[in-house]
Amino acid sequence: MKLILSLNNEQLLYDYHSMGIVTFVLGCTHSFYAPKVFSIDEINTLVNTYKEDHFIVAINSLYDESKIDEVENFILSLDQHVEGILFQDLGVLQIVKEHQLPFKMIYNSETLNTNVKTINTLSHLGVHSTMISRIIPLEEALEIQKESECETILFGHGVEYVAATKRELISNYDNVAHLNLERNHTYRINAKDSNLYFYIYEDDKGTHIFTETRLYTLDLLNTIKDFDYLYIETLFMDDQEAIETASIYSDCLIALSHNEYNHVVKEYMPLLRKLNKPLSQGFLFDNTVYTLDAIRKLDDERNK
Repeated sequence: MKLILSLNNEQLLYDYHSMGIVTFVLGCTHSFYAPKVFSIDEINTLVNTYKEDHFIVAINSLYDESKIDEVENFILSLDQHVEGILFQDLGVLQIVKEHQLPFKMIYNSETLNTNVKTINTLSHLGVHSTMISRIIPLEEALEIQKESECETILFGHGVEYVAATKRELISNYDNVAHLNLERNHTYRINAKDSNLYFYIYEDDKGTHIFTETRLYTLDLLNTIKDFDYLYIETLFMDDQEAIETASIYSDCLIALSHNEYNHVVKEYMPLLRKLNKPLSQGFLFDNTVYTLDAIRKLDDERNK
């Protein structure tokens, strides 16, 4: 298993290289979300400067018909030494196939990669890798990994996508509340009757909401080691958190390869918690299917 990192700062590449990390996801103007937006010139320069690295460009929005030509021109402008494209709109896959471009296609639909039949069908359509959905339990993700006909990527660490809409929720709220809220500024909101906080921001693609808690899998590497890649999302991380998080996972993966993981992870878990960001294991150990009796019980508890 290797690490994939969403690149938040090109100045940190040498630090990541020292950890053995050489595969990076680059954000661009057509990304659904990204810790940093790189221009087409910056992407092509990175590809030609760091030729030993593997760069994947995130072209992972769902695009209106009016934007397809713009997206297509962007894809055609990519240096063909780019390793791959992370996408969720099948129109992106079609563009790459029609122009017979050499990019590896990595499918990440946020919520749809939940069963092996879907993933294997995508493999037959030309998808090289898939990111397993974060909304299913780990047990099901492991079953998918065993039967998958393409490479599998497991989300390993970082904030989790909660919801997105093309509606301008912050602007609409500000029109009523008159709080002088800023577009493209990240706010923290508190879920009602909960101590959970979320990140929310609005941009030209709409409104996006993410968890403040970081999903983590550091203490599960023994279990998930057969996935091809473990993905670290650096969105909302400053440079220090990104570097320290990547270093901790890198060291533990090295320890895993040397049969020293069980000892090393006990030392590194406290270091991960010291980053002062709330940690969670999301849906990894939740059941996907609820019985009717369980739903009634939940309703009864809410109505008390």
